[in-house]
Amino acid sequence: MKQAKTDKKISSFLLVITLALVLYGISISGFVVATLNQSFTEIFFYLFKFYLDFILILYVFICLQIAGYVELKYKQDYLMISIISILFTPLSIFFVINSENKDD
Repeated sequence: MKQAKTDKKISSFLLVITLALVLYGISISGFVVATLNQSFTEIFFYLFKFYLDFILILYVFICLQIAGYVELKYKQDYLMISIISILFTPLSIFFVINSENKDD
């Protein structure tokens, strides 16, 4: 029990540090000032035009994290789930999980 509390404290500390670094990076980047008086669609197209590579990297990273979670929790094949997640959407994994549960 003591090990679990220590792990939770360390992970919470790392999460707070990561969040602080991300917020600091956003604050010094000038992005907030550049998008202060713009509408949501203008901000969306600005991000799409200048930060598409970061958006794609983040999307693939999130898809692989979800695939890893599904592999551990539901005993699914990681490669198949990650390909389905990247090509379609991470929401498509729920249909795979539901169809597997109905077959059991």
